[in-house]
Amino acid sequence: MKQNTNLRQLCQILMLTIVFASVESFSTSIAGCKNTCGHVKVPFPFGISNSSIPNQGPCFLEEKFELTCENDTKLVWGNLQVSNISIIVGQVEVWFFVSSYCDSKNNYYSTLETDGFSISRKENKFLTVGCDSYGYLNSVYNQETYSTGCLTRCNGNRKRIENGTCSGIGCCQVDIPPMMRNISIQAFDFDNSTERAGCSNSFVVKNGFYNFNVSHLDKFPHTELPLILDWSVGSKNCKASKGEHDYACKKNSDCVDVKNIGFGYQCKCKKGYEGNPYHPDGCKDVDECKTSNHTCISQDHCRDMDGSYECFCPKGQYGNGTLAGGCHKRDVITMVVIGSSGGLVILFVGISSLYLIYQKRKLIKLKQKFFQQNGGFILLQQLSTREDSSQSAQIFREKELKKATNNYTTKV
Repeated sequence: MKQNTNLRQLCQILMLTIVFASVESFSTSIAGCKNTCGHVKVPFPFGISNSSIPNQGPCFLEEKFELTCENDTKLVWGNLQVSNISIIVGQVEVWFFVSSYCDSKNNYYSTLETDGFSISRKENKFLTVGCDSYGYLNSVYNQETYSTGCLTRCNGNRKRIENGTCSGIGCCQVDIPPMMRNISIQAFDFDNSTERAGCSNSFVVKNGFYNFNVSHLDKFPHTELPLILDWSVGSKNCKASKGEHDYACKKNSDCVDVKNIGFGYQCKCKKGYEGNPYHPDGCKDVDECKTSNHTCISQDHCRDMDGSYECFCPKGQYGNGTLAGGCHKRDVITMVVIGSSGGLVILFVGISSLYLIYQKRKLIKLKQKFFQQNGGFILLQQLSTREDSSQSAQIFREKELKKATNNYTTKV
């Protein structure tokens, strides 16, 4: 049974590693910094030591993100092993100790100072395993202490306990309260209990990892189990942090306030971008056309744009190029009708223009004819030969008269 449990846990770890590797494929570290330790990627704002590039500074954004790589195989935060870091959801997975109580001289309780991190209430559960046992999960924040916990009794029904269940007989579990940090875990047993054979064990564990077995009542197989921590950057919200020199959200990213932690903020890539929003280079454009994240009928009908894309139809077809609208070929009759209509419009405009030009020229010739018939040239000759300028008259052209009389509307 123990081998099956270990094999199941190993499979879960491998599957989680594959998921994180896929999701975090664009996570990058600062230049000159170590970006992996063992099989764990170390994306900025987390980092190990200082950059190998002179005057580059530390590889981490804040002291709380400083990690250590032991023997190039084990990534450590404080005294806890780190197995995964996600910048997409703002979480880090660490292995934390199991608290136990065997007797007054043989007991152990665990503590964790989170310093800007919070126990994820959505990704973890608090459990106590044992007969006639109970456990506490305590949190200290802003000089206030609050606790949660659960108890388990067997009441002589040990043979009826089912493997895989945690309903209060042999195993109990409760949800994690919000904003729990700086925690301590304590395990106890009831005085003068005749049910308890092994030790009482209490722990926080990420959802789905631990699977209860009746044999765990006699000998618990774990001393450490993984839990998920939520993290944020800074100590203020987005509105107060924007514009400051240490603002962490870089190019093509948005700032998101985190209510589940209580302070600070997280950065997310804008829609149409991907990568590490904390990295100095910011988020990169996603070529949706090369992925399945587009609504075009095919990659050939998709055109990538900065932060977006557009669908189009090939030449000779009409439509919007999307799966919903599609593209349609134009039939011959429709094309002939459209072509004929366009030709008729052009022909009409051309004929109308020629007719207007003809009429304008005809009017000019008619004006010249009337000028000659009414002695216009003789009058001009006589006026030009008069010596006394006081007796001469000036002849105005029609255009000049219209201008002087405001198109014959000037009042005398």
